[in-house]
Amino acid sequence: MTPELRNDYLEALDIPEFLYNKNDSIPRTKISVQCLLVETSPESSFCEPGDTKNLLAKMLASIGLSLNNTTSISIQSGDLEESIKSHTARVVLVMGETIKSKSDNLFSTHHPRDILRNPALKREVWEVLKKVKKCLS
Repeated sequence: MTPELRNDYLEALDIPEFLYNKNDSIPRTKISVQCLLVETSPESSFCEPGDTKNLLAKMLASIGLSLNNTTSISIQSGDLEESIKSHTARVVLVMGETIKSKSDNLFSTHHPRDILRNPALKREVWEVLKKVKKCLS
């Protein structure tokens, strides 16, 4: 939540002004998770209940993860680097966008919605998931 939005909420709720944040530079703490799952398209988001999220849960279970020990975020493509920097995940898995990275813990693969549309992508995704599992071991 941005400081401006927070202040708008406080004002709407008649919270005393001395509680408002006048400083725009709120220190950001890094969030530490086992695996950060990133999608760059809100269409059929795996952050929402449904077939896409169910398939994601099965994909994670195949490598010994669950939705409980991951963090899922849906972002705009241009925000990818900044979002990754704000998390201290052991592994980052970007789904739906191909990225080139020299990092040993950054992977990209097809989004679960794409797999639902084209099951032939399963083999390619499985190869990436095996690399993620090895990185987490």
